[in-house]
Amino acid sequence: MSNSEKLPETFRRQYLRAPLFSDVLYEDDFHVLKAKSLNISEGGVLIEQLPHLPEINLMPLMLAIVQTPQFSGMTRERLMAIRKEDLDRIPIRLKCRIVRSFEAQSQVDMIFTSFIGCQFVSLPDNTQELIAKYVEVFAKNVVYLLGLFEGNVRGSENVHLIRHLADLLGYPADQKISILRQKVLHSYQSLESL
Repeated sequence: MSNSEKLPETFRRQYLRAPLFSDVLYEDDFHVLKAKSLNISEGGVLIEQLPHLPEINLMPLMLAIVQTPQFSGMTRERLMAIRKEDLDRIPIRLKCRIVRSFEAQSQVDMIFTSFIGCQFVSLPDNTQELIAKYVEVFAKNVVYLLGLFEGNVRGSENVHLIRHLADLLGYPADQKISILRQKVLHSYQSLESL
């Protein structure tokens, strides 16, 4: 599909999404299980590393939204002073339904399912605004980080800042700069993609 072609309205995402690398707790059959979130939007969340695929369609879920400051407009010194462990995390509890259907899969196939998409069914007050703000700030920070990649990456101070900011956003900062750049660029490209 060329850039000039537009997707039909029915195939466009309703909400922007952003990576969210967070632990997720969910309940199934009176057990609390832990998984990882990959991304989030105002409409739902993508979850991976499920120890058990839920057998219910409507499940209680709890995750934390990290409150990362907007990087642009901050000095290098202020950016480097931000510590990941000092960032506020706001826990949210909600109910969601599994969007992807597993009815046609065998029990063995379901064991190897690594991702499930969940649509939010009920959001507590201000939760949608909290998620929208998280996605907005994350998108701006990814653009800022990509700008640093496009700058003089060879300077050790710049590389140190890139790794530090990438770590704050949840990326594995110890990877090669070229691989780290690819991951950040992929996040940027998938903010609105299908």
